[in-house]
Amino acid sequence: MQSKAFIDRLDGIVSRGWAQIREGNFWRLVESQGLDRELCKLTLQQIYHYTKHNSINQAVAAYGTDPQQMDLLRFVYRHANEELGHEQMVVTDVRSLGLDHPGMWDEPPLPPTQALISYLYYVALEMGAIARLGYSYWAEDAYDHIGPLLFTARRDLRLSDRNMTFFVAHSKIDAKHSVEVREMIERHATTEKHQDAVAQVAETSLYLTGAILDGVAHAYRKLSETSQDRPAVSTL
Repeated sequence: MQSKAFIDRLDGIVSRGWAQIREGNFWRLVESQGLDRELCKLTLQQIYHYTKHNSINQAVAAYGTDPQQMDLLRFVYRHANEELGHEQMVVTDVRSLGLDHPGMWDEPPLPPTQALISYLYYVALEMGAIARLGYSYWAEDAYDHIGPLLFTARRDLRLSDRNMTFFVAHSKIDAKHSVEVREMIERHATTEKHQDAVAQVAETSLYLTGAILDGVAHAYRKLSETSQDRPAVSTL
């Protein structure tokens, strides 16, 4: 398949994936009641968990990559370095909103978040850097899709750029990465096997990301039910 046709195929996969996410529980919850502090906190907590692994699983992808593909390996090493420590932006944002609590970052990720983290290590170790480009393809170019969520967060929580350093900084960094990822796909995903692997990783990783968001919605509803069931404390 020619590179233009394959990029069109990838774009179709990504569009369908985001359409499914918009039909999910998290998106419907935000559309129906907006984004409050607790829902924002739970979401950022999961973003922290998988983001802190992205630099590592990107670097690990070099393990399954042909040493002769030096330009691809340079991309992998450079990209891994540029992703290092980005989870600390999430920590900064949470603190700026006064949402942090002791031990927050040591709490285990939700099951769907664990699934995405594990899946990306599997891709890196078993499939290599070309296949992992499927994740990078949509993740580095997600801002048009998550724009409505960011708008809702700004509106409901009165956020400024100071409270959204993870998203503001990433929108600039990822614009550059998106171009590089597309170049790597066009240059290296030239066989049917590689193209199928890239497409599979794009579809699966986006599906798991939607599952993370719906997992957040489920955890939020459980917390809401618990707080409602808790008896009121008498002040008399």
